[in-house]
Amino acid sequence: MPGLDGFQTANLIRERAAGARVPIIFVTAINKDDSYVLQGYDVGAVDYLFKPFDPQVLRAKVAVFADLHRKTQVIQEQANLISAIRERERAHEVMRLEVESLRRYQNLADAIPHILWKTGPNGALIYCNKGWREYTGFDIEMNYDVRWREAFHAEDLKRLLKVWLESMKNGASFEMECRIARHDGAQRWHWLKAVAERAENGEVTAWIGTCTDIHDMKEYERRVVEARELAESANLAKTHFLANMSHEVRTPLSAILGFSELLLNAGPGLNEKIHFVNTIRNNGRQLLKIVDEVLDISKVEAGRLQIETIEIETKPFLNELFASLNLKAVEKGLDFRFRLVDAIPAVMATDGARLRQILENILANAIKFTDGGEVEALVAWLPESAGAKARLRVDVRDTGIGIDAKHIDKLFLPFAQADSSTTRRFGGTGLGLALSRRLSRALGGDVSLLASGAGGSTFRIEISPSSYSTTRFFSSLSHEEVDESGRRNADGPSLAGLRVLLAEDVAENQFLISRFLEMAGASVDVVANGLEAVHSARSRRYDVILMDIQMPDLDGYEATLRLRDAGYAMPIIALTAHALHEERERSLRSGFDDHLTKPVDRLALLESVQRHGRKASTPAPTVSLVN
Repeated sequence: MPGLDGFQTANLIRERAAGARVPIIFVTAINKDDSYVLQGYDVGAVDYLFKPFDPQVLRAKVAVFADLHRKTQVIQEQANLISAIRERERAHEVMRLEVESLRRYQNLADAIPHILWKTGPNGALIYCNKGWREYTGFDIEMNYDVRWREAFHAEDLKRLLKVWLESMKNGASFEMECRIARHDGAQRWHWLKAVAERAENGEVTAWIGTCTDIHDMKEYERRVVEARELAESANLAKTHFLANMSHEVRTPLSAILGFSELLLNAGPGLNEKIHFVNTIRNNGRQLLKIVDEVLDISKVEAGRLQIETIEIETKPFLNELFASLNLKAVEKGLDFRFRLVDAIPAVMATDGARLRQILENILANAIKFTDGGEVEALVAWLPESAGAKARLRVDVRDTGIGIDAKHIDKLFLPFAQADSSTTRRFGGTGLGLALSRRLSRALGGDVSLLASGAGGSTFRIEISPSSYSTTRFFSSLSHEEVDESGRRNADGPSLAGLRVLLAEDVAENQFLISRFLEMAGASVDVVANGLEAVHSARSRRYDVILMDIQMPDLDGYEATLRLRDAGYAMPIIALTAHALHEERERSLRSGFDDHLTKPVDRLALLESVQRHGRKASTPAPTVSLVN
């Protein structure tokens, strides 16, 4: 063809996308050479016809190639469709796998016992697990952007943001302790740890972190530290206490031993010897008081303090207490008085011995620390009101040296005194106030310091009796009428006509107790162990048996059990150095009629022997004992 031949035209058609697959048939009358035919096929011809051509052949070939082209197009479209479907299926499978992986990651993140979170590079929250949502109670809106900060304690949030900003500069990981508010408002300590997530170019794209609850661990560590400090403080206090106790014990012991040496000297006259004996007795009582205080505080600390509730006559009780303390106040030239603020029930049920111990401790302290002026006990009765139980209140006011404010915190601690100078000047174990407070609390009340200064101190004692008289009250105390019926005769009761068996293995105690009994008119037989006591009780009649507990061969418990099992009905009184309440109960359960403690109180001994001995007025039944 002129201008552009068939080969060039075919090349142009093939270069276009629309004609790339269109069948081309060359028709020529001149180029029958094979080289032309091959050139035609090279440019993409599907056939090569020569003129003149057969019209039917031309139509047939055109029809065949056109149909083949259309079918090829259909096949190609189908192939493209299949390819697209397969591509979509692959994409769907990839998406399904990603969703499944995300679901598993979500389940794993929700299952771990930690808070898991993810933020953008600037700290905006992108993801948080179930642990965070349940812990904070934040809704979807609160778990958006940077509102997560509201859950953090203000002080810890400042530290967190400061550390995080530093880490954003270099992408370094960081960790710290912080407090996070729980949904109920409780602030709990957590260990926060965050790491940077980076792109291929190293740029930080996100922050992934965890928060682990360490509150219980920190509380445990705090309690351990406090317990260690408390133990160290207690050990230090007890060390000081033992040093002070050594001084307090040695002081009366020195007097006892020293005046005993003086008594051995034939030089002093009768009056001096009486003075020496009184000094020994007073120091012995002081030593006994120290031992009793230590035993009491040890029982309180061990939670083994037991309270006995009995009815007491309030007026004689207060009058006798006043009389017992007034002598010391008079010796110091103090104005000492009890004053009733309100009418007081005539009878109340409480532990009278413990109440007396509390009042004596506080009042004796007031007298001891007051060199001039007065000591006054203001006694009041507070009836039931607004659900509060009725209480007996005693305010003890003095004009003494007062208490320095810096020492008030440890005033009621056991094994402690205000300061060492107090110990050196006034003595004492440092147990009195601590013991008084614990005893008063056991009686339903308390002991507290109301005021203290240069002009003196005021302590308040309260107890709540279990019951009290609602009809009999009194509003005045007559110290001149000091309960003569309750006051014991200095010589003690008469034991004339009573026969007593004393079972005691210590020679000094044998001599002392025998002399007490014989001076009161009793006839005394002495044995050194439980076996001899059993034999003596079998062979002779005794009105009372005094039985030591710890003896060789056969102790007092076993000896008493043997006697009771054999039908022995006469009174047996335990005489022992065991002063705990539990030991008294054990004695009574073991068959004893009474329990007396050593060192022996002479009047208490004589009264007990008289009381039980006079009851034994009928002859004892015949006893058959087997050794």
